[in-house]
Amino acid sequence: MRARKRAGLAVITGLALAAAGCASTNPAWVATSLARTSPAGLPSPAPSAGSTSPGQTSTPTPGANGTPSTTPGLPGSTPSVPPGGTPGGSTPGSPGGPGGPGGPGGPGGGARGVLFGGDLQLAAEEAQLGRRLAIVRIYDLIGQRFPNRYEAQLMSQGTTVLISLDTYPGQGPSYASIAAGRDDGAIRAFLSSVEQAAVTYHLSAIYVTFEHEADNLSKRRGLGTPAQFVQAWDHLHQLAVSAHLDWNQGGRIHWVMILMHYAYLNGKAASFWPGTGEADAVAADGYNTGGCRQARRAGGGFTNGRTPPVTPASLFAKAVSFAAARHVPLFIAEWGSVAYSSPSVRVGFIQQMQSFVQSNPQIGAALYWDSQVPPCNYIVDNSSSSLAALASMGHAPSMHGSAR
Repeated sequence: MRARKRAGLAVITGLALAAAGCASTNPAWVATSLARTSPAGLPSPAPSAGSTSPGQTSTPTPGANGTPSTTPGLPGSTPSVPPGGTPGGSTPGSPGGPGGPGGPGGPGGGARGVLFGGDLQLAAEEAQLGRRLAIVRIYDLIGQRFPNRYEAQLMSQGTTVLISLDTYPGQGPSYASIAAGRDDGAIRAFLSSVEQAAVTYHLSAIYVTFEHEADNLSKRRGLGTPAQFVQAWDHLHQLAVSAHLDWNQGGRIHWVMILMHYAYLNGKAASFWPGTGEADAVAADGYNTGGCRQARRAGGGFTNGRTPPVTPASLFAKAVSFAAARHVPLFIAEWGSVAYSSPSVRVGFIQQMQSFVQSNPQIGAALYWDSQVPPCNYIVDNSSSSLAALASMGHAPSMHGSAR
């Protein structure tokens, strides 16, 4: 086993005025990440500061299989632009993004292909996986610049990114402030940079979410209500539309609403849904925690999983159904499993995830979160058998979706 630093911290470093020429003249808060270096030289990103999706207790859903009856198009996975279409190969206004429900969602507009990916830490293990990641999870804050050199390096190799553009209570703008347009300068500059990166690196799509896991009210309390979240989301989306950055207006930005998997289990996801015209996909974060969260609350030690592993269906089947009802794809934006004393347990969970993704054509992307929030450790590359199982999943024919 290799000892590796994986904890990250978002640090607020001060205030800066919005970029010159931007509409907003109000100060935009800026955050930077304490860089951690991975074995491949890529810095580890600040994980979702305050987010507790890694380490949440998993709640099974007995008897759920989540198999939808229709197959949506995968936003942005088709690199060609047919006459009258948009990047991704769709007709503007098609629900679910390029391809539309029931349309082709795979590379080149042919057979369906899932975007196989993970976080920056997993990107550092591409040699061990034997392939490049199709999509990498990025966490940014309002006021930051995009891309940094590591993000640019990934995109130059044909990897697209799923970007969080987040804010935090007491540090960044509230939902009401965003909806009122007080932060338009910083937001517009960020979105414009995302669009330019997609053009520069020949990516048909880059995926953006606003305030991932907004349903985690214990960490987001103070930003506003679910209704105010929707208003803020709508405002961000309209900024992109007005600047012709959205894929429906000929741009390359696609919108993904990311919630914790609990929101789909307890029915709260609907209150955060901005609407099919405002989001091109939904996403869920969920983990096989093995009891690590309970150990954290109790203040005790935790090394290996103690509780029986959950199934991917128990985590994500309700999210699949939510996406199918709205005719949009589902991204599994973060998933992972703690280690067990028997390595075969986590290997089995990874194999079950592969089967679950392959049997649910609603799923357009699956990203492994190769990091930790102590004591919940989902790092997979410290186990040769687990890394081999993940590599096998990444080499499955259905896991070769692409944003090029």
